[in-house]
Order: sequence, then C-alpha cells, then structure tokens
Amino acid sequence: MGFRKIKKPRLEQTKRSLETIHQLLRRSRMHIVVVTATHSQIPQAIHGKNLARLARECFANQQSLTIDFKDVKTITQGFFQELYFPLVAEFGSDYLKSKLKIVNMAEHIDNMMHLAFKNLEVYFDKLTAIDQVGCDEEIYAMNQAWLIKAREIARENPVLTELILGITDEAMRLAVGRLSLEDIDFIARSNWLCFTPRFSSQFIQNINRESPQMVEAMLGLSGTID
Repeated sequence: MGFRKIKKPRLEQTKRSLETIHQLLRRSRMHIVVVTATHSQIPQAIHGKNLARLARECFANQQSLTIDFKDVKTITQGFFQELYFPLVAEFGSDYLKSKLKIVNMAEHIDNMMHLAFKNLEVYFDKLTAIDQVGCDEEIYAMNQAWLIKAREIARENPVLTELILGITDEAMRLAVGRLSLEDIDFIARSNWLCFTPRFSSQFIQNINRESPQMVEAMLGLSGTID
C-alpha cells in the first residue's frame, strides 16, 4: 500500500500553522524571578553576571525577557552594573527597551539601580584594576560572592559555618566574620579560588548512585564525602 499524497490545501494549512507556531515562539517572553534564579534575597554582582548570560540567550532566540524583583529585600550596585552595562554595550539601549521588562521593583531598589548607573567610574575602575593585575574576572567575582556570604554566615551562626562552609576551626570562623570589604576585595583578587573540595574523586565517580538526601546528610555530618 503506497503513501497517500497530502492535498495541496492541507499542505498549505500545515505550513501556515508551522509559521504561526514559529512566530509565537519568537515572540515568547521568558520570565525570571530574581530570588528564585539567584537563591538570594540580596543578589550580588556574580548573580547579575549570571542573569546577563540568560538575557543573552533570550535575545539570541528572539525572546523578550521579564526580570521580576518580587521579594528582593535589597541589592548591590554591582548586581545592576554586571547585569545591565554589558547588555547595553552589546545590544544597545533601544533594543533593551523593547526586549527587557522590569517588574515588582521596590522604590528603594529602584533608587539603588539609579545610583549604580551614576557610579560608572567605580565600575570601570574595577574592570581596569582586574585587567592590570591579571586576575581572572570570573574567579574574582566568585571569590567576592563566596567571601561576602561566608562572612555573613560566620557572623550569624557558628553551626551553619561548619555545616555549610566546612569551616571547623573557631579562629578561622572569627577571622572570616571580621573581614572588611577591603579585605574581601584583596583576597578575591588573589587569582585562586577560595574553595576546597569536600568530596573525593571516588565520590564524583559514584555521584549518580547516591540520593540527594544521602549526599546532604553525609556532608552535614562529616564535612567531607569519600
């Protein structure tokens, strides 16, 4: 039995349907909730950089983007600078006006955003300093975000300092809790990661065999995973 030929009217209808779907996909809008995407109510510069990468993917796929600031308590200038400045340089302000929408932004966060836009010299001085020192920009950003969060946890909860950060030495916990922003910036520029693996190579090889609950329990109880 041979294949039946698709009648021309039906074929044209199929083409129109596919074109309609394609247009809808091109016009679709991605919605990103900042708190959900960053797992933080106080997003840092590294979070802004990560959201900028998502924005590039949206724009590359001809999608619009909505960034939702619902439940964000406060925000750093670095977040806005790392999110917006590279996108403006790459796509232009007119394009962003048509493709990027901001919703649920509290007044004090809006004020912080405008303040970040005014402090351009600080932002570009930071980029220049990183370039002159030869520090990897992403390692610097990760170190900075980690140290800020580590300082916050070390100051507030000694138990979580050990469980989450793996810092078991009390003197180290106190030292991390006393770090100033200048200290954090200096360490972050060291060009080495402020991170030591808490798992072995054997664990990585067997990672798919362990349940997430088991992994979390083992890390919390022992501080390391073999």
